[in-house]
Amino acid sequence: MSSSISPFYRPGVFPALSNRLLSSASQSLRLAINQQIYIKTVYSNPLRVTGLPLTTTKGFTYLIAASWHPKRKRQTVNSISGGGHPWWKERMRAGKVDAGEDAFFYVGTNNGVALGVADGVGGWSQMGVDPANFSWALMDNAASVAKDNAPDLSPFIAPSGYNDILDAKQILSGAFENLIKSGKVKAGSSTACILSLSKSSGILNAATLGDSAYILIRNGALLYESPSQQHFFNCPFQLTIVPESYPNQKLYFKDKPSDAQQTSHQLQDGDVILLATDGFFDNVFADEAVEIVNRELHDVMGHDGMVREKDLEKLRTHVRRLSRRLTDTARRFSLDSRRISPFSQSAKQNGEVRIGG
Repeated sequence: MSSSISPFYRPGVFPALSNRLLSSASQSLRLAINQQIYIKTVYSNPLRVTGLPLTTTKGFTYLIAASWHPKRKRQTVNSISGGGHPWWKERMRAGKVDAGEDAFFYVGTNNGVALGVADGVGGWSQMGVDPANFSWALMDNAASVAKDNAPDLSPFIAPSGYNDILDAKQILSGAFENLIKSGKVKAGSSTACILSLSKSSGILNAATLGDSAYILIRNGALLYESPSQQHFFNCPFQLTIVPESYPNQKLYFKDKPSDAQQTSHQLQDGDVILLATDGFFDNVFADEAVEIVNRELHDVMGHDGMVREKDLEKLRTHVRRLSRRLTDTARRFSLDSRRISPFSQSAKQNGEVRIGG
């Protein structure tokens, strides 16, 4: 969770496995099932794991799974007027699932796949605002922009010249703009990380704001880790809505979608993308995540990093299992009061002493 006020953590994890399919016999099948949606969900309280739709076309196939651990709810909060009220009475499940203050989306488009995570800033709960309202509204809007308003967006032009992919920063910008226009969310803040992937060229375009981030693993090694954007320690960049009636307006950080860092990659067969909030990255080091990925995908990956398992159902099972393992690990590490975590290391570098997850 990205908050300088309330350091709680709820991992939201999106590992995606890109698999280059070259068999001409299967291409017609992939085209036939393109845009078909089916969702399989496995519950293991409090962990949630969702096997999201297989997205595929004649180029790349992406297998995507999501898992999350909702954090414990606080007993009471203080409103802006000073009165206390039960935390859970304000929440009427802001999103599709209870992922704490985190939110996520996934949507297939004509040209590819768009997905993202957002982390509502928990400090708003002290003012009687459910942080999940903002993060879920932002992600729901992002899904709508990517799917329904794609023709209005300018394509992202990759360094290689490909222009068959939605611009992740434009998706984020459109989502935030619609959130403001709707007026449905009166107050709140959130970090965000949005990925846009092409199913024909295999280009990945990313927009990251704050400390929601992603890593790219290739051939069993860490290829890229998106950097965290911080105003100062434990205060990440964040999109914000503050009512005019709120005092001390200048104390709120109001970053813009244009402040997001944008990157792109050419994906290859067997690449693994891990997209998560800081609930994961504050507790699990990147090399630990790579080790988990390699262990969980050992049975389906060759020594050359290529996917050797051609049964898509088996691949999907491994991706769901990987998602569960990553999220379970983050939660277990977060509860270890003696662990030297990424968060505690960062605190030390900034002159603070914070041991544990």
